Amino acid sequence: MNSFGLSILTKKQRRSGELALEKVLGFAPVGMLLLFAPAWISVTQANSLADHLYDSIESLLKPLVSWFNTLPEPLAATMGGNYGVFAMFPFLLLYALPTILIFTGLIAIYKRTGLMDLLSYGVHSWLKPFGFGGRDLVRVVMGFGCNVPAVVATRSCPDCSRGTCVSAICFGSACSYQLPATLAVFAAAGFSWLAAWYLAILAITSLIYLRLTMPTELKYARNEMLQPELGHLQLPDWPAVARDITQTIRELLVIALPIFVGICIVAGGLQWSGALNSLAGLLAPVMAIFNLPAESALAVVLGSVRKDGLAIGLLNGDLDSLKVPLDTSIHVLTIVYLAGVLLPCLVTVFTVAKEMGSQFAIKMVGRQACFATGFAICIAWIGPLILSIMN
Repeated sequence: MNSFGLSILTKKQRRSGELALEKVLGFAPVGMLLLFAPAWISVTQANSLADHLYDSIESLLKPLVSWFNTLPEPLAATMGGNYGVFAMFPFLLLYALPTILIFTGLIAIYKRTGLMDLLSYGVHSWLKPFGFGGRDLVRVVMGFGCNVPAVVATRSCPDCSRGTCVSAICFGSACSYQLPATLAVFAAAGFSWLAAWYLAILAITSLIYLRLTMPTELKYARNEMLQPELGHLQLPDWPAVARDITQTIRELLVIALPIFVGICIVAGGLQWSGALNSLAGLLAPVMAIFNLPAESALAVVLGSVRKDGLAIGLLNGDLDSLKVPLDTSIHVLTIVYLAGVLLPCLVTVFTVAKEMGSQFAIKMVGRQACFATGFAICIAWIGPLILSIMN
């Protein structure tokens, strides 16, 4: 056989191999696994980096925070204190920002190689019953980096499904603030194995939430929509990947950072005025509904303001133990779920109101709070029964 024939044969063999690989990637379980892989990789790698650098960054900022704490109130509380801008800045710089950058880079590579289209195509049929499509799931996955860019990215969703996609992001995407805080609480409580259960319960309850809240007309609209186009794998366009990362950074700085600063100021002011403790005191009796101690109320309040507030409300200063008496794994799972899902963080709520309108945002927040409350009650009271049966 001449060299021309060998070349043709090689091309055919290569294309056959590519088609086989594309078929495997289009298999729904593989698609689900690969779609959520960037979120897990980015969180674990960014947290590892942050753990190495946290002490150094905190030491650099400590003199500045101490100086702010000498200023008159409420300036000291809003700039320093426990929740002020510069007191919380190391968490933003070391945990949130690296997670978002790593995640954005991986997602950009997925998009520019055609892998995202293949995975979206594969999982599409699984998601149709929930008023959802494969491309919508991509935006929910983006929310594991940061909810704000993910909500903004829904601008390209069809009008009929955009609201459902935004609701899914706010309910089910454990962002780069929430997920590290969740893992830290599980580790401090001695129940690190709960992480897998938490993510599974979050996924299941999110799908139930979407199914029960999906508009009737969307069921028909989604059934008539074409399945995502099946693409082909290719080498990444690195300049395009760089543009995607740059765009995410721009959105983070323009949209999320100003709101982050504002929330720190508000949270610091609420702490200085005693409003946080008063609100926690009012909610303390309600914790009995969830079979939780009254002291857990503060974690719910803080987690509703900022997703890392969950850790602030539950962890002792050494980060190796809990300051709230949570005796069982079900107690820990219940409070983490309730504080993490009850409300979207304020940054996300403001972004949703800006993108979708205040009326939509208010309705969505109220609906999410009701469903999260119901799910948390089920975890609190049915969970022990399931554990007793399993044992």
